[in-house]
Amino acid sequence: MGCCGETVTGRLTFTQTDIDNGLTLRVEYEDGRTVTVTGPITGESYRFSGRERRAEVDPRDAPGILRDRRFRLVGVVRGRALERD
Repeated sequence: MGCCGETVTGRLTFTQTDIDNGLTLRVEYEDGRTVTVTGPITGESYRFSGRERRAEVDPRDAPGILRDRRFRLVGVVRGRALERD
C-alpha cells in the first residue's frame, strides 16, 4: 500500500480457465458524463455514467479500457466455482 504520494503498482495475472469460470474485473469510471466503451478484444459494450460508475469488465478488455485515465481497477470478481462431474 502506498503512502504519502507513493505509487503502488502490481501485476494481475489470470488464465483462460479463470475467464471460462466467469472471472471479471470491476472497473470504476471517474467522470460524470455517460460513455459507452467497446472492449478492444471481445467487442462487448460497457456503459458508464455519473450514476453508474462501476461495471464488471472482461479481463481481456480491461487493459485497453484502463489506459484511459478516467477508469481505474477497483476489484476482482470471482466467477462460479468449477463444476465437477
